Amino acid sequence: MATAYAARKLNLPATIVLPSATPQLVAQKLKDQGATVKVVGKVWDDANVEALRLAESEGLTVIHPFNHPLVWKGHSSIVHELKASLPSKPGAIVLSVGGGGLFCGVMEGLDEVGWGNVPVLCMETVGADCLNVALKARDLVMLPDITSEATCLGAKMACQQAFEYSKRPNVISEVVTDLQALEAVELFLDEERVLVELACGASLAAVYSGLIQRLQEEGRLPKLLDPLVMIVCGGGSVNLPQLRHLQAVIRK
Repeated sequence: MATAYAARKLNLPATIVLPSATPQLVAQKLKDQGATVKVVGKVWDDANVEALRLAESEGLTVIHPFNHPLVWKGHSSIVHELKASLPSKPGAIVLSVGGGGLFCGVMEGLDEVGWGNVPVLCMETVGADCLNVALKARDLVMLPDITSEATCLGAKMACQQAFEYSKRPNVISEVVTDLQALEAVELFLDEERVLVELACGASLAAVYSGLIQRLQEEGRLPKLLDPLVMIVCGGGSVNLPQLRHLQAVIRK
């Protein structure tokens, strides 16, 4: 969406390659921004292969959705805003991980403002948990498939920089089910009147499923936490029909 928006503002052509798992409403939003949309393959990795092929054959510039220092730089601004607005450093930061772009940016930002020891809780869903699997294997792992409905988290392999950051002692990796993520989306909608996508529900589930309390009981997070920062990473791929679809598929 950011690429399509920027291209429209700069009066440049943009081609966005999406996997078939992408909700139709996302494709329509991109078209509304004036972008050309191509649907190729089942998951993001398939679409990325086509994007690279297109760039090579047509002389285009690739804008990677998560594995690029400029993408991380943009995300790092979140931490600079936190530094400017919070009275003290956060007790922890909770975020969702797909390919790792947001995570890399947050880690970069924490280093830049001198908060390098703040705990960062990386949340993924079962079936889109490439970072958690990599940590357990102590090496980057290519998932055989994306089986989670949280398709915005659907990279089969995390980026190298995300894997390197994940080795730090202040990083915690946890996984929730699609159902837990969905329940978090529903509770957040009830409590905050904000509808977010399932990928965002993964991070919200850290609070709503009792995970934060469990980590405190296990001594992996302090018993008395300073402000807990939740990065509510968006609702660009969800509307009411999409929510009903997720409810039907996950609760079948």
